[in-house]
Amino acid sequence: MGAATIPSRTAGDAVRRPRGPSPVLPIVLSILAAARPGEAAQTVRPEDTARGVTVATRLRPDYDPASVRLPGLRLDAAVEGGAGFDDNLLPGRGARRSGAFATESLAVSAGTTWTRHALGLSATQSTRQYVQDSELNWTDYGVIASGRYDIGRASWLAFRYEHQRGHIEVDNFDLQREGSLVPVPFDTDVANLAGRAEINRVRLGASADLRAFRYEDVTFRGFRDQVSTSDRREATGEVTADYRFLPDRYVLTLFRVQDIRYDRTGQRGRDSLTLEAQAGLDYALTGLWRARFLFGYRERDYEGAGIRSLSGPAFEAQVTYLPSQLTTLNLTLQRTIEESIRVASVSYTRTAARLTVDHELFRNVVLTGELRAERRDYAREGNVADVIGIAAARVQLNRTTSLVATYQHTERLEAPAGVSEYGRNQVQLRLRFSL
Repeated sequence: MGAATIPSRTAGDAVRRPRGPSPVLPIVLSILAAARPGEAAQTVRPEDTARGVTVATRLRPDYDPASVRLPGLRLDAAVEGGAGFDDNLLPGRGARRSGAFATESLAVSAGTTWTRHALGLSATQSTRQYVQDSELNWTDYGVIASGRYDIGRASWLAFRYEHQRGHIEVDNFDLQREGSLVPVPFDTDVANLAGRAEINRVRLGASADLRAFRYEDVTFRGFRDQVSTSDRREATGEVTADYRFLPDRYVLTLFRVQDIRYDRTGQRGRDSLTLEAQAGLDYALTGLWRARFLFGYRERDYEGAGIRSLSGPAFEAQVTYLPSQLTTLNLTLQRTIEESIRVASVSYTRTAARLTVDHELFRNVVLTGELRAERRDYAREGNVADVIGIAAARVQLNRTTSLVATYQHTERLEAPAGVSEYGRNQVQLRLRFSL
């Protein structure tokens, strides 16, 4: 979608009578004034300025949900509902279509409040229903069980199991290439076991992660998308060793191995083994900056003789900057190898960057801006580049009620021949009730 044209000023503009103030601004300011505390100044508590506290993690006792507190247990729950509009329901698919939709989500969690060890259980569910295009409807849900066993001062063992029902959106490049016109549901089961131990200045860690992916074939207007051929299992092992050379400053090392096995006999040539080694720093500076980055090399080899190995630099980084107690900037970078769900394409290299800015306008009003960029490199087809911009505002009306407004723009800047570039705008307004 092209940018809007700004009309140029003419000589006649200078002699026109000025318009009166817009009625929208006073209304917005009235809502914010009614929702915020009576005092104009924001009260700063000692814990608000502690090292590592960001706008997103700061506690707000006047507005945070009270939850249900039992001896050694905390219960949380929230329900959210709203509506939105999408001006490009099938991006890159011929004639542009738009439509409205309704959203609903539910989240319930229970966790222990013990001083040592922890157990937790949570469940989530979210739904989107389109007013006129019911074939685009989707429902996601998930259940997570976790626990942690503390050993000594800074050593622990942790486990997590989760089952997630998700979907692949219609603007996914692989779906577009296959010609699918509806979201594709899939299930994921994850079992994770991890541990960490600290010995003087050395911090050691290890984890084992097992994942199973099962995709659901979909049929729309006589076209059947058989993505279940991509059902697979992934086993990942990781070992880390970090050395603290100054307080809150570490040298990092990481070694990771990943084994991927496909369920269908005809897909066994896509089975692969990935080896990866990285090293870097975790560095905190004056409480305003924190940077964690790793850089190394990754190689993936396939069982099939006709599939070329993928190898190259691997990196992951996160930078947090607090220019003030009311603003937090986060930058993340990552380069990974991902599996494609298409039969004609095995894997691709994904390079992603995300910049997020959170600003606390008032104690109960948080503004968020986010910019994402992603590039997919396919060995045989070329490159796909997407940019996503998000602007959001969350107004906490009281301890149980909040209002969230979101605008998102997606732009496909680059795509191989046969796939259209496009722009997409989505707006949402949601009301959230918390326990």
